[in-house]
Amino acid sequence: MSTTPFLPLPDGLDITSISEVSDVLLVQVTSLRPSSVCPLCAEPSSAIHSSYQRKPMDLPCVGRPIRLLLTVRKFFCREATCSRKIFTERLPELLQPSSRLTIRLRNAVQEIGLATCGKGGERLCPKLGMAVSDVTLLWSLHLVPIPAVGKVRPTGYATR
Repeated sequence: MSTTPFLPLPDGLDITSISEVSDVLLVQVTSLRPSSVCPLCAEPSSAIHSSYQRKPMDLPCVGRPIRLLLTVRKFFCREATCSRKIFTERLPELLQPSSRLTIRLRNAVQEIGLATCGKGGERLCPKLGMAVSDVTLLWSLHLVPIPAVGKVRPTGYATR
């Protein structure tokens, strides 16, 4: 099964199964990409070391929470000068390293957090099918990039 309009995934990822466990949709996703780029030296590698499973939350579908069971791989870095010998496959269009929320869900949580602050968003999110706490909402706000400030002109001073 490939991706669906209800759960669009980046190229190279495939939905292998969908099941329901206690009001949460579990979506098994496997990476089919033949190689990955080392995050340290940027050299591609197709030498697979192993695989493991990540379990990030994604945007809800029809008001039901979705948890991805994402199988990602570890690769050997064959670059002799690189200090990283084994690295984990990166999926930057879906998930940040070490994140428990997909980029789509993180953006939605940030918007809710900016609009409602922690407690209001904590009450709203379950009604939208997002099982996140007020701490997650507030922590997500720390990840929002701060816009650059241009030249500041002081006001209230006499100019000479």
